[in-house]
Amino acid sequence: MASAIFGFVGVLIGSLITSVLTIYKDRIAARHEIKIRDEQYERDRQAARDAFQRESTLALQTAVSNLFKAVYEELDRMLAELHESGSWPTRQWETPTANGWSEAVLQLQLSAARVHNESLRDLAMEIQRVAGDAIWAQDLATSRQHCERLEPLHVRFNDTANRIFTSLF
Repeated sequence: MASAIFGFVGVLIGSLITSVLTIYKDRIAARHEIKIRDEQYERDRQAARDAFQRESTLALQTAVSNLFKAVYEELDRMLAELHESGSWPTRQWETPTANGWSEAVLQLQLSAARVHNESLRDLAMEIQRVAGDAIWAQDLATSRQHCERLEPLHVRFNDTANRIFTSLF
């Protein structure tokens, strides 16, 4: 009878130990699954953020290119008028807006708002300012000075965008 009691106690202790270890193993497995799920969520979130920044940077590059196109078309128009009339056509408030200028500026500002990189946004805004100064210049020499600043700004802008793209892949 004593061996039956010891056997019964052994079965109870074995069942208790098995139950405790099973619960412990399940908790560890649940924690591990939660950790893996959280890590996957962070990877997915980072991938979405990177994709958003790639698209936003591309949109900003397109907006800057459209701004360059609008300013060069306006400067070409102003130069043609200079050659015809012999005087620089100083822009006034009443002067019609340069073809494509308003749309390009609005697109640039909208695109810049989506880009997280402050230096790229600052360069885009500087390009907008210098381009505006070029077409609102009082004379050809001043316009030329502003235009000479545009190309180096554009190169810096594209170099900065390239560094951003490199970090997003």
